[in-house]
Amino acid sequence: MKNNDFEIRTASLNAESQKLVGYAVRYNSLSEVIWGEFVEQFAPGAFTASLASGADCRALYEHDHMQLLGRTTSGTLVLTEDNTGLRFELTPPDTQLGRDVLTLVERGDISGMSFAFRAISEEWNIEVAPCVRTVTAAELREITVTSMPAYTQSSVEIALRSLLAQHPSLSGLSLDMRRRQAELAGL
Repeated sequence: MKNNDFEIRTASLNAESQKLVGYAVRYNSLSEVIWGEFVEQFAPGAFTASLASGADCRALYEHDHMQLLGRTTSGTLVLTEDNTGLRFELTPPDTQLGRDVLTLVERGDISGMSFAFRAISEEWNIEVAPCVRTVTAAELREITVTSMPAYTQSSVEIALRSLLAQHPSLSGLSLDMRRRQAELAGL
């Protein structure tokens, strides 16, 4: 593979209070069969060097560079690694595309994430069928909100920042009463 070639994979997502959160990659989780030949997984820390480099990473809709949702250099996309995988927080723009994506995630029409990367280091297990590729180091190019993830364990959802989640004691009140209580509490 040439140094400028990159690969695309998918995962899942969810939306909360105008922000999308989830995992673009879950470590040690097998993909669907790729090209009818192999399955793939990412080792913990596979993106550590890529994230530390400070390179700009973009969040897209369906891998379309004309449908930009955020980027790391502007702070609208935040990427971190934890024990589970490559986590993201995305604040989509207040544009038709941003509102549409939030609505599709909220309705459950879209729940997957994908990503584009260039493998730097990998290991293969050819003793099993299908063969297993483990990417141990990768350069992250993009993450994308998608309806067709290659990694079914990926996720996206709307970030949950509701008044009732923060103050369950208000759950028995009507919407008007909750608003008034929130105003009085300075929320």
